[in-house]
Amino acid sequence: MTNAVLCVDIGTTSLKAGLITARGEVVSFCSIPFEDSQNEFTASSWLGAFVKAVCELEVLCAQTGQSASVNTISISGNGPTVVADCGYTVFWNEDTSDVKIPDSADAKKSLFMPKLLALKKRAPKIYKKSRFIFSGPEYLIYILTGEAVTILPEERFRAAYWNDEVCAVCGIDSEKLPPFIGIGDCCGPVHKEVLAELRNGTGHNLNISQNCSVFAGGPDFVAALIGTGTLMSGRLCDRCGSSEGLNFCTDKILQGEGLRILPSIIPGLWNASYLIPNSGELSENERLAEIERGINCLKRAADEAGIKFPDEMAVTGGQTNDELLLREKTERLGMKILRPAGGHFVHSELLGDACAAWFGLGEYDSLQSAAENIVRLEPYENL
Repeated sequence: MTNAVLCVDIGTTSLKAGLITARGEVVSFCSIPFEDSQNEFTASSWLGAFVKAVCELEVLCAQTGQSASVNTISISGNGPTVVADCGYTVFWNEDTSDVKIPDSADAKKSLFMPKLLALKKRAPKIYKKSRFIFSGPEYLIYILTGEAVTILPEERFRAAYWNDEVCAVCGIDSEKLPPFIGIGDCCGPVHKEVLAELRNGTGHNLNISQNCSVFAGGPDFVAALIGTGTLMSGRLCDRCGSSEGLNFCTDKILQGEGLRILPSIIPGLWNASYLIPNSGELSENERLAEIERGINCLKRAADEAGIKFPDEMAVTGGQTNDELLLREKTERLGMKILRPAGGHFVHSELLGDACAAWFGLGEYDSLQSAAENIVRLEPYENL
């Protein structure tokens, strides 16, 4: 049997899962829609979707003559989403304009505080009774292991999450927020009861080890940056879905209108982003115009900082197999477009999960090294 990590990414409407080796081979992949993605308790369906995904992977392996052995699960998911320990969910894209953020510079830096305050306002009884409130995918980790954690991508991200002072100013009980761990850290072994359910649906083609543990993959956008190798200064990627983000890794803090600057997960580096929140609602021409605007904005910021801007860009998401769109981007932006080798596996979040897990297992000595070995990109050729 092939040794593989079971990589899981929790989206807004579905759960994706893939079996990925230490060299980046994808043994099998599936996507399971949530039963009701609009329900306030959507997170309560994550475990059921996960179990279905594992069973589906067993079937797919049998159909393709593949077999895999798994002793590690790596989980990422959408954010800034918050989930109470009963499954009550406030998603990253929900309107929280009804929530007032205290007039505090530190509080306004937090991406999670508006969601936490929304949960407290909309479901006060649930907030009061909750022992833990999770930042998205960690809820599934909790259900699988019983361990309450918050995955912090890198130490400099604390401002985007919370601290005791910000919680006090905003009236959020910091004791409800689990402690921070890092990407690639082991969260704990899978509960015996859950493990028995998983093993009951697998066996001949997919073996889930009795010592299976869960590792921290992190927020989905971070997993996607890892899964496109955007971990070195000068790397650029376009992460596309219902929303879209151009992400430029740099060793200097850039300044420019429309840019959001966050730390990279690599110490000493930064990520400059141009976000297109409604990308999925735009016509193709409108979307390309917005992407061109974003690239020009990043170029200007790089020029002002004395940084050479790259002439190539990695892409991820459904656009990876859209030949017409890739050709349009190549011609309109005057850039080489890089996509996953073979052009078939578009889910960079899962590749990022694989990098995190194999790094955590000691197969690689850094996330950068893991990405260099697991992520394979090739230029899109306009034939």
